[in-house]
Formats: sequence, structure tokens, C-alpha cells
Amino acid sequence: MAKVPMELIKMVREATGAGLMDVKKALEEANNDPDKAVEILKKMGIAKAEKKVARTTKEGLIFSALDENFKWGAMVEVGCETDFVARTDDFKAFGEKALQVQLQKKANSVEELLDEALEEEMKLLSGKVGEKIEIKKVAYFSTDDGMIYIYIHPGATQGTMVEIYPPNEEVAKETAMQITAMKPIAVSKDDFPEEILQKEREIYEEQVRQEGKPEHIIPRIVEGKIKAFLREKTLLDQPYMKDSKKTFGEWLKEQGDYTVRRFVRFDVHED
Repeated sequence: MAKVPMELIKMVREATGAGLMDVKKALEEANNDPDKAVEILKKMGIAKAEKKVARTTKEGLIFSALDENFKWGAMVEVGCETDFVARTDDFKAFGEKALQVQLQKKANSVEELLDEALEEEMKLLSGKVGEKIEIKKVAYFSTDDGMIYIYIHPGATQGTMVEIYPPNEEVAKETAMQITAMKPIAVSKDDFPEEILQKEREIYEEQVRQEGKPEHIIPRIVEGKIKAFLREKTLLDQPYMKDSKKTFGEWLKEQGDYTVRRFVRFDVHED
């Protein structure tokens, strides 16, 4: 039997809202044809779950665990439809269970984390509370010579995990708080995702054309907007949250020779 590619599982799950194991079995039966797999799931009665998939999970909580020596960290974002459900003991217990599974699997995608048992618990909780429940994001960092730090903002709906070198708890905490508050996308311009920049360029080009600007000056205007966007969304170039007269990169240099190696930021109210 051919191996089922993870990207096909993700595609069919997003299209149907069906459980991981159900999707995998349907794809195996359909010889990895996603359209046939969807039809199989409909015949299995998964159409009922399709109605729930359109419901948005704009509430929830972030669950995290951090090594006492700052050598590893794990985060799991679990979503639901209302803040009321997010504060229930049942929801929190499920989130803690998902975190324990994450600590075992060290997953960096939801597909890697989910298994049949966790999927079944999520279904049972959804049925009990009458809302869509989903694990939206997961992350796991580890380091040999650096430091992993996690900052969870009060309320547990926003949080950041960061790796810095060399280890310094105060610098790591300030960095994680900066990321949580100021929402950068990348550490520096050099590692900024090109697909995001391209999308922004297209948006800016359309905006400038609608303003009636001459065609020959549009590229210059767009590049100016891109530079401003990068200053706002790049950690080292954006304003320091406690002193907007300096960049975060300038503040970091004042602390010593530190490098921010990577970060991940979760916010249950954002996609």
C-alpha cells in the first residue's frame, strides 16, 4: 500500500474537517486521490463534521513547557469558539494533555502531533461543549549552546518562544516580550519570507495604481513602502517597545554580543 503523503492528509482534513485517522484511511482506500477520499468520507457520514469546519476558533489558550535549564521549550495553541469554553476545566485539561503529547513527540506541525487517541479526545470534548475544538499551532525548540525562553502574556492568548545565544535570561525574556508585543515576522531582512514580501508588493502596487500615480514612479513608491514594512515587521529593525527612539537591534547591541537565532509567536486571535 502506497504511503499517504502528509500534505494530502492536511488538504483533505482542511476540506472536510474529518479526523486524522479517518482521513488517512480514506486516502489509503482512494489510492491517494483526494477527491475520491472526500467522497468516501461523505459516505462515512463525515458530512456532519463539514458543517463545523466553517465555524471559526477565534478563542482559546496557549499551553507551554520550558526546561528549567532553558535547553528546550514546547508550545501548543488550542482553539475554541468562545472565551467561556476556553476557561473551562475540561478545555484546560485537554490542552495540558495535548502539551504532554507534544513533549513526547517534539512536533513542529499539527499533523505530526495528532494521533488517534488525541483526535478522539478532541472529538469528545467538542461534543461535550458544543463547539469546534482544534489544535491550531505547535512548536518545539531545543539547543545545545544557546538558551530557549518562553514568554506567555497574562491571559495565555499570546506568547513567544525564542532562542538566543549566548544564554542570558533577562535578554531572552526582553526579546520574547518584544516579539509578543510588536509582532515581527522575521529576525532580520535576510531571513524574511519572500512570499510575504511578494504579496505585500502586489497589494502596494494595486493601491498606488488606484491612487492614479504615473506608471513609471510606481516601482519607486512600492519599494519605499516595502522598506517601511520591513522596518515594522523585522525584529532587529523595528522600534524597541520601551523606547521608540531606538531599534530593538540597537537595544540588543547595548546588552552585549547577542544573537537571536529563531522565534515563534502564537496569538489565538490571529490566523
